[in-house]
Amino acid sequence: MNMIWTPAPPSDPLAIAAAAEALGVSEFDFFRIAFRRWSGYEPDEPTLEKAFVRYMFRQSAPHWARHLSREVMRLKQAGRLDPDTFELVGLKRRYPLRRPSRFSWDMMALALVLVALMAIDTTYPKDRTMPPGCPGSSGSVFLDVYVGPLLKSSDIICPSVRDDVQEAFRRSGH
Repeated sequence: MNMIWTPAPPSDPLAIAAAAEALGVSEFDFFRIAFRRWSGYEPDEPTLEKAFVRYMFRQSAPHWARHLSREVMRLKQAGRLDPDTFELVGLKRRYPLRRPSRFSWDMMALALVLVALMAIDTTYPKDRTMPPGCPGSSGSVFLDVYVGPLLKSSDIICPSVRDDVQEAFRRSGH
């Protein structure tokens, strides 16, 4: 127990968050709807903000918000919840995010494999900080050896970067 205020039961914030999610609105908009349905008129901003701040920081929900959350959850459990009956006109609706599909996971795995291959295939002589380059080269051993032949025309004359790296490595005495 806190010395300043008695905390609300932990079910209040969870129930209000679940009801707001069921309607597809933010919790602040849920408070606006609850006040409007309870009192019959639009709330003024200071009153609404004061109630919402108390809810956010003290976990203390007003009776009209708890009442609407129980009503929404009862309708949802009965399978009769229609968000349009709650006068959501003018409020920004929130829709759940799409979950990544199998294709998305496959593309991420492919990208990780390509990054790993690029890291494995990068060999530079110890006495050099930059790979030896040539005009028309990308500077990446992986791209020049594996991807380069697919993208470049064959009439570009440029020695293989891998051969340059290996030759420089031999010259350095390693």
